[in-house]
Amino acid sequence: MGYIKEKDLSNGSKRFYAEVQLKGFPRLTATFDRKTDAKLWIQKTESEMRCGRNQLIAESRKYVFKDAVERYSKEQKISVVKRGHLQWWEKELGHYFLKDIRPSLIAEKKQKLLTETTEKGVVRSGSTCNRYLATLSHVLSICEKQWEWIEGNPVKKISREKESRERTRFLSPEERQDLLKACKESENTYLHTFVVLQLSTGCRYNEIRHLKWTDVDLIRGKIFIRESKNGDMRSIPVLGYPLELLRQLASNQSSLGYLFPSQDKSRPLDLRRAYRTAIRRSGLKNYRGHDARHSYATEMLAQGLSLGEIGHLLGHKSVSMTRRYAHLVESRSIDAVSKMSEQIFQGVKNA
Repeated sequence: MGYIKEKDLSNGSKRFYAEVQLKGFPRLTATFDRKTDAKLWIQKTESEMRCGRNQLIAESRKYVFKDAVERYSKEQKISVVKRGHLQWWEKELGHYFLKDIRPSLIAEKKQKLLTETTEKGVVRSGSTCNRYLATLSHVLSICEKQWEWIEGNPVKKISREKESRERTRFLSPEERQDLLKACKESENTYLHTFVVLQLSTGCRYNEIRHLKWTDVDLIRGKIFIRESKNGDMRSIPVLGYPLELLRQLASNQSSLGYLFPSQDKSRPLDLRRAYRTAIRRSGLKNYRGHDARHSYATEMLAQGLSLGEIGHLLGHKSVSMTRRYAHLVESRSIDAVSKMSEQIFQGVKNA
Protein backbone atom coordinates (compact mmCIF):
# COMPACT_ATOMS: atom_id res chain seq x y z
CA MET A 1 0.00 0.00 0.00
CA GLY A 2 1.19 3.52 -0.78
CA TYR A 3 1.20 6.61 1.43
CA ILE A 4 1.88 10.28 0.79
CA LYS A 5 3.05 12.68 3.48
CA GLU A 6 2.81 16.41 2.86
CA LYS A 7 5.33 18.84 4.40
CA ASP A 8 5.39 22.64 4.30
CA LEU A 9 8.79 24.18 3.62
CA SER A 10 10.10 27.46 5.04
CA ASN A 11 9.97 29.13 1.62
CA GLY A 12 6.24 28.52 1.39
CA SER A 13 6.35 25.60 -1.03
CA LYS A 14 5.29 22.03 -0.34
CA ARG A 15 7.16 18.71 -0.52
CA PHE A 16 5.46 15.31 -0.91
CA TYR A 17 7.03 12.18 0.53
CA ALA A 18 5.78 8.97 -1.12
CA GLU A 19 6.17 5.56 0.48
CA VAL A 20 5.33 2.09 -0.80
CA GLN A 21 5.20 -0.91 1.54
CA LEU A 22 4.03 -4.24 0.16
CA LYS A 23 4.23 -7.49 2.09
CA GLY A 24 7.32 -9.46 1.11
CA PHE A 25 9.11 -6.42 -0.39
CA PRO A 26 11.46 -3.79 1.07
CA ARG A 27 10.00 -0.36 1.88
CA LEU A 28 10.60 2.17 -0.90
CA THR A 29 10.43 5.95 -0.64
CA ALA A 30 10.71 8.94 -2.96
CA THR A 31 10.27 12.73 -2.73
CA PHE A 32 8.34 14.94 -5.16
CA ASP A 33 7.41 18.58 -5.62
CA ARG A 34 3.94 17.72 -6.90
CA LYS A 35 1.38 15.41 -5.31
CA THR A 36 0.34 14.18 -8.76
CA ASP A 37 3.85 12.91 -9.44
CA ALA A 38 3.92 11.14 -6.07
CA LYS A 39 0.64 9.35 -6.87
CA LEU A 40 1.90 8.26 -10.30
CA TRP A 41 5.15 6.97 -8.74
CA ILE A 42 3.22 4.90 -6.17
CA GLN A 43 1.03 3.35 -8.87
CA LYS A 44 3.98 2.51 -11.11
CA THR A 45 6.14 1.19 -8.26
CA GLU A 46 3.39 -1.06 -6.87
CA SER A 47 2.74 -2.44 -10.35
CA GLU A 48 6.42 -3.19 -10.94
CA MET A 49 6.81 -4.79 -7.51
CA ARG A 50 3.87 -7.10 -8.12
CA CYS A 51 5.31 -8.29 -11.43
CA GLY A 52 8.82 -8.62 -9.96
CA ARG A 53 10.51 -6.03 -12.15
CA ASN A 54 11.18 -3.52 -9.39
CA GLN A 55 13.25 -6.06 -7.49
CA LEU A 56 15.44 -6.59 -10.56
CA ILE A 57 15.96 -2.85 -10.88
CA ALA A 58 16.89 -2.61 -7.22
CA GLU A 59 19.41 -5.48 -7.53
CA SER A 60 21.02 -3.97 -10.63
CA ARG A 61 21.53 -0.72 -8.69
CA LYS A 62 22.94 -2.60 -5.69
CA TYR A 63 25.71 -4.64 -7.33
CA VAL A 64 28.71 -3.64 -9.42
CA PHE A 65 30.25 -5.91 -12.07
CA LYS A 66 33.12 -6.83 -9.72
CA ASP A 67 30.56 -8.40 -7.36
CA ALA A 68 29.25 -10.51 -10.23
CA VAL A 69 32.76 -11.71 -11.16
CA GLU A 70 33.56 -12.66 -7.57
CA ARG A 71 30.38 -14.72 -7.17
CA TYR A 72 30.72 -16.23 -10.63
CA SER A 73 34.30 -17.31 -9.86
CA LYS A 74 33.15 -19.09 -6.71
CA GLU A 75 30.20 -20.90 -8.29
CA GLN A 76 31.46 -21.75 -11.78
CA LYS A 77 34.27 -23.95 -13.05
CA ILE A 78 36.62 -21.56 -14.83
CA SER A 79 39.42 -22.46 -17.23
CA VAL A 80 42.74 -20.63 -17.38
CA VAL A 81 41.72 -18.83 -20.58
CA LYS A 82 38.32 -17.77 -19.24
CA ARG A 83 39.97 -16.48 -16.07
CA GLY A 84 42.08 -14.19 -18.25
CA HIS A 85 38.92 -12.94 -19.96
CA LEU A 86 37.28 -12.22 -16.60
CA GLN A 87 40.32 -10.30 -15.36
CA TRP A 88 40.19 -8.07 -18.46
CA TRP A 89 36.47 -7.40 -18.12
CA GLU A 90 36.79 -6.74 -14.38
CA LYS A 91 39.52 -4.20 -15.06
CA GLU A 92 37.32 -2.43 -17.63
CA LEU A 93 33.86 -2.78 -16.03
CA GLY A 94 34.47 -3.71 -12.40
CA HIS A 95 33.38 -0.38 -10.88
CA TYR A 96 30.19 -0.05 -13.01
CA PHE A 97 26.80 -0.84 -11.48
CA LEU A 98 25.13 -3.65 -13.40
CA LYS A 99 22.34 -1.27 -14.46
CA ASP A 100 24.93 0.91 -16.22
CA ILE A 101 26.44 -1.88 -18.33
CA ARG A 102 24.58 -1.12 -21.54
CA PRO A 103 25.18 -2.29 -25.12
CA SER A 104 26.83 1.03 -25.99
CA LEU A 105 29.40 0.56 -23.21
CA ILE A 106 30.13 -3.02 -24.24
CA ALA A 107 30.50 -1.94 -27.88
CA GLU A 108 33.07 0.63 -26.75
CA LYS A 109 35.04 -2.03 -24.84
CA LYS A 110 34.78 -4.38 -27.81
CA GLN A 111 36.62 -1.85 -29.96
CA LYS A 112 39.31 -1.63 -27.32
CA LEU A 113 39.65 -5.42 -27.42
CA LEU A 114 40.19 -5.29 -31.16
CA THR A 115 42.67 -2.42 -31.21
CA GLU A 116 44.84 -2.57 -28.08
CA THR A 117 48.14 -4.45 -28.02
CA THR A 118 48.35 -7.37 -25.58
CA GLU A 119 51.25 -8.23 -23.27
CA LYS A 120 52.53 -10.51 -26.04
CA GLY A 121 52.81 -7.52 -28.38
CA VAL A 122 49.99 -8.59 -30.72
CA VAL A 123 46.51 -7.31 -31.57
CA ARG A 124 43.63 -9.68 -30.80
CA SER A 125 41.90 -11.42 -33.69
CA GLY A 126 38.16 -11.32 -34.30
CA SER A 127 37.78 -14.87 -33.01
CA THR A 128 39.61 -14.00 -29.77
CA CYS A 129 37.37 -10.95 -29.32
CA ASN A 130 34.34 -13.22 -29.73
CA ARG A 131 35.65 -15.51 -26.98
CA TYR A 132 35.95 -12.52 -24.63
CA LEU A 133 32.37 -11.50 -25.44
CA ALA A 134 31.16 -15.07 -24.86
CA THR A 135 32.69 -15.06 -21.38
CA LEU A 136 31.07 -11.71 -20.53
CA SER A 137 27.75 -12.93 -21.93
CA HIS A 138 27.82 -16.03 -19.74
CA VAL A 139 28.46 -13.97 -16.60
CA LEU A 140 25.59 -11.60 -17.36
CA SER A 141 23.35 -14.50 -18.39
CA ILE A 142 23.89 -16.04 -14.94
CA CYS A 143 23.13 -12.63 -13.40
CA GLU A 144 19.86 -12.54 -15.33
CA LYS A 145 18.56 -16.11 -15.13
CA GLN A 146 19.92 -17.50 -11.87
CA TRP A 147 20.63 -14.60 -9.51
CA GLU A 148 17.98 -12.18 -10.86
CA TRP A 149 20.35 -9.24 -10.59
CA ILE A 150 19.51 -7.78 -14.00
CA GLU A 151 16.52 -7.77 -16.32
CA GLY A 152 18.26 -8.65 -19.60
CA ASN A 153 21.64 -9.56 -21.06
CA PRO A 154 23.05 -6.54 -22.98
CA VAL A 155 25.74 -8.64 -24.72
CA LYS A 156 23.02 -10.24 -26.86
CA LYS A 157 22.69 -6.93 -28.71
CA ILE A 158 26.39 -6.84 -29.64
CA SER A 159 27.38 -8.14 -33.07
CA ARG A 160 30.17 -10.70 -33.24
CA GLU A 161 33.28 -10.38 -35.39
CA LYS A 162 33.68 -12.43 -38.53
CA GLU A 163 36.14 -15.22 -37.78
CA SER A 164 38.89 -16.17 -40.16
CA ARG A 165 39.16 -19.69 -41.46
CA GLU A 166 40.98 -21.97 -39.02
CA ARG A 167 44.61 -22.81 -39.80
CA THR A 168 45.51 -26.40 -40.64
CA ARG A 169 49.29 -26.02 -40.89
CA PHE A 170 51.11 -29.23 -39.95
CA LEU A 171 54.68 -30.48 -40.13
CA SER A 172 56.07 -32.78 -42.78
CA PRO A 173 58.45 -35.52 -41.50
CA GLU A 174 61.43 -33.48 -42.72
CA GLU A 175 60.19 -30.30 -41.03
CA ARG A 176 59.59 -32.17 -37.79
CA GLN A 177 63.17 -33.45 -37.77
CA ASP A 178 64.54 -29.97 -38.49
CA LEU A 179 62.49 -28.48 -35.64
CA LEU A 180 63.52 -31.12 -33.12
CA LYS A 181 67.17 -30.72 -34.12
CA ALA A 182 66.95 -26.98 -33.49
CA CYS A 183 65.25 -27.63 -30.13
CA LYS A 184 68.05 -30.00 -29.11
CA GLU A 185 70.62 -27.33 -29.93
CA SER A 186 68.72 -24.67 -27.97
CA GLU A 187 70.28 -23.07 -24.91
CA ASN A 188 67.06 -23.92 -23.09
CA THR A 189 67.61 -27.49 -21.82
CA TYR A 190 63.87 -28.10 -21.40
CA LEU A 191 62.81 -27.13 -24.93
CA HIS A 192 63.46 -30.45 -26.70
CA THR A 193 61.42 -32.45 -24.17
CA PHE A 194 58.70 -29.80 -24.19
CA VAL A 195 58.26 -29.86 -27.98
CA VAL A 196 58.45 -33.67 -28.15
CA LEU A 197 55.69 -33.80 -25.55
CA GLN A 198 53.62 -31.26 -27.48
CA LEU A 199 53.99 -33.16 -30.77
CA SER A 200 53.18 -36.51 -29.13
CA THR A 201 50.10 -35.35 -27.17
CA GLY A 202 48.57 -32.48 -29.15
CA CYS A 203 48.29 -30.47 -25.94
CA ARG A 204 48.14 -26.69 -25.93
CA TYR A 205 51.22 -24.71 -24.94
CA ASN A 206 49.90 -23.74 -21.50
CA GLU A 207 48.50 -27.21 -20.81
CA ILE A 208 52.01 -28.67 -21.03
CA ARG A 209 53.69 -25.67 -19.43
CA HIS A 210 51.54 -25.97 -16.28
CA LEU A 211 51.99 -29.75 -15.89
CA LYS A 212 53.17 -30.90 -12.49
CA TRP A 213 54.65 -34.29 -11.66
CA THR A 214 51.43 -35.12 -9.82
CA ASP A 215 49.77 -34.95 -13.27
CA VAL A 216 52.11 -37.59 -14.76
CA ASP A 217 51.82 -41.39 -14.50
CA LEU A 218 55.24 -42.70 -15.50
CA ILE A 219 54.21 -46.33 -14.93
CA ARG A 220 51.15 -46.46 -17.17
CA GLY A 221 52.43 -43.75 -19.51
CA LYS A 222 49.82 -41.01 -19.13
CA ILE A 223 49.53 -37.32 -18.45
CA PHE A 224 46.45 -35.68 -16.97
CA ILE A 225 45.30 -32.26 -18.10
CA ARG A 226 43.35 -31.07 -15.08
CA GLU A 227 42.55 -27.55 -16.24
CA SER A 228 42.16 -27.19 -19.99
CA LYS A 229 40.96 -24.28 -22.13
CA ASN A 230 37.35 -25.49 -22.03
CA GLY A 231 37.47 -26.42 -18.34
CA ASP A 232 37.35 -30.21 -18.81
CA MET A 233 39.87 -32.72 -17.49
CA ARG A 234 41.31 -35.38 -19.79
CA SER A 235 44.08 -38.00 -19.84
CA ILE A 236 46.41 -38.57 -22.78
CA PRO A 237 48.72 -41.56 -23.37
CA VAL A 238 52.46 -40.87 -23.57
CA LEU A 239 54.58 -43.80 -24.76
CA GLY A 240 57.90 -44.61 -26.43
CA TYR A 241 60.49 -41.86 -26.81
CA PRO A 242 58.37 -39.12 -25.13
CA LEU A 243 57.94 -41.35 -22.05
CA GLU A 244 61.69 -42.01 -21.95
CA LEU A 245 62.35 -38.26 -21.93
CA LEU A 246 59.85 -37.76 -19.11
CA ARG A 247 61.53 -40.46 -17.02
CA GLN A 248 64.92 -38.86 -17.60
CA LEU A 249 63.48 -35.50 -16.56
CA ALA A 250 61.87 -37.02 -13.45
CA SER A 251 65.14 -38.51 -12.25
CA ASN A 252 66.54 -35.00 -11.72
CA GLN A 253 63.49 -33.26 -10.27
CA SER A 254 61.02 -33.22 -7.40
CA SER A 255 57.89 -35.35 -7.75
CA LEU A 256 55.65 -32.44 -6.71
CA GLY A 257 56.78 -29.40 -8.69
CA TYR A 258 56.38 -28.30 -12.31
CA LEU A 259 57.88 -30.39 -15.12
CA PHE A 260 59.34 -27.22 -16.59
CA PRO A 261 59.97 -24.93 -13.60
CA SER A 262 61.25 -21.37 -13.55
CA GLN A 263 64.51 -20.63 -11.77
CA ASP A 264 62.83 -20.08 -8.39
CA LYS A 265 60.54 -23.11 -9.01
CA SER A 266 57.48 -21.13 -7.88
CA ARG A 267 55.94 -20.95 -11.35
CA PRO A 268 56.28 -22.69 -14.73
CA LEU A 269 58.98 -21.60 -17.14
CA ASP A 270 58.06 -19.45 -20.13
CA LEU A 271 59.54 -21.18 -23.21
CA ARG A 272 57.99 -19.01 -25.92
CA ARG A 273 61.12 -17.04 -26.78
CA ALA A 274 63.28 -20.18 -27.00
CA TYR A 275 60.54 -21.88 -29.03
CA ARG A 276 60.33 -19.01 -31.53
CA THR A 277 64.11 -19.01 -31.88
CA ALA A 278 64.14 -22.75 -32.63
CA ILE A 279 61.40 -22.32 -35.24
CA ARG A 280 63.39 -19.56 -36.93
CA ARG A 281 66.65 -21.54 -36.89
CA SER A 282 64.95 -24.63 -38.31
CA GLY A 283 63.82 -22.59 -41.34
CA LEU A 284 60.10 -23.31 -40.92
CA LYS A 285 57.79 -20.96 -42.78
CA ASN A 286 54.35 -19.90 -41.57
CA TYR A 287 54.62 -22.14 -38.51
CA ARG A 288 53.82 -21.39 -34.88
CA GLY A 289 53.87 -23.54 -31.76
CA HIS A 290 50.10 -24.08 -31.70
CA ASP A 291 50.35 -25.82 -35.08
CA ALA A 292 51.85 -28.81 -33.25
CA ARG A 293 48.22 -29.68 -32.39
CA HIS A 294 47.40 -29.86 -36.10
CA SER A 295 50.43 -32.07 -36.71
CA TYR A 296 49.31 -34.38 -33.91
CA ALA A 297 45.78 -34.60 -35.33
CA THR A 298 47.13 -35.37 -38.80
CA GLU A 299 49.32 -38.19 -37.45
CA MET A 300 46.44 -39.65 -35.43
CA LEU A 301 44.24 -39.55 -38.52
CA ALA A 302 46.92 -41.45 -40.44
CA GLN A 303 46.82 -44.10 -37.69
CA GLY A 304 43.12 -44.67 -38.33
CA LEU A 305 41.47 -42.69 -35.53
CA SER A 306 38.11 -41.07 -36.24
CA LEU A 307 37.47 -37.34 -35.99
CA GLY A 308 35.53 -37.95 -32.79
CA GLU A 309 38.43 -39.83 -31.20
CA ILE A 310 40.90 -37.15 -32.26
CA GLY A 311 38.61 -34.44 -30.89
CA HIS A 312 38.52 -36.23 -27.54
CA LEU A 313 42.33 -36.37 -27.37
CA LEU A 314 42.61 -32.70 -28.34
CA GLY A 315 40.02 -31.65 -25.77
CA HIS A 316 37.47 -30.33 -28.27
CA LYS A 317 33.98 -29.93 -26.87
CA SER A 318 32.26 -30.42 -30.22
CA VAL A 319 33.02 -32.36 -33.39
CA SER A 320 32.66 -29.12 -35.37
CA MET A 321 36.00 -27.96 -33.95
CA THR A 322 37.66 -31.09 -35.36
CA ARG A 323 36.06 -30.82 -38.80
CA ARG A 324 38.94 -28.68 -40.06
CA TYR A 325 40.65 -32.04 -40.68
CA ALA A 326 37.76 -33.33 -42.81
CA HIS A 327 39.72 -32.71 -46.03
CA LEU A 328 42.35 -35.16 -44.79
CA VAL A 329 39.64 -37.76 -44.22
CA GLU A 330 38.40 -37.18 -47.76
CA SER A 331 41.92 -37.62 -49.16
CA ARG A 332 42.39 -40.85 -47.25
CA SER A 333 38.95 -42.05 -48.36
CA ILE A 334 39.85 -41.49 -52.02
CA ASP A 335 42.96 -43.64 -51.65
CA ALA A 336 40.97 -46.36 -49.86
CA VAL A 337 38.23 -46.39 -52.51
CA SER A 338 40.86 -46.54 -55.25
CA LYS A 339 42.55 -49.57 -53.65
CA MET A 340 39.19 -51.22 -52.98
CA SER A 341 38.10 -50.78 -56.60
CA GLU A 342 41.35 -52.31 -57.89
CA GLN A 343 40.97 -55.31 -55.62
CA ILE A 344 37.29 -56.21 -56.02
CA PHE A 345 37.04 -55.54 -59.77
CA GLN A 346 40.40 -57.04 -60.78
CA GLY A 347 38.75 -60.25 -61.95
CA VAL A 348 36.11 -58.46 -63.99
CA LYS A 349 38.71 -56.24 -65.62
CA ASN A 350 40.83 -59.20 -66.73
CA ALA A 351 37.89 -61.33 -67.93
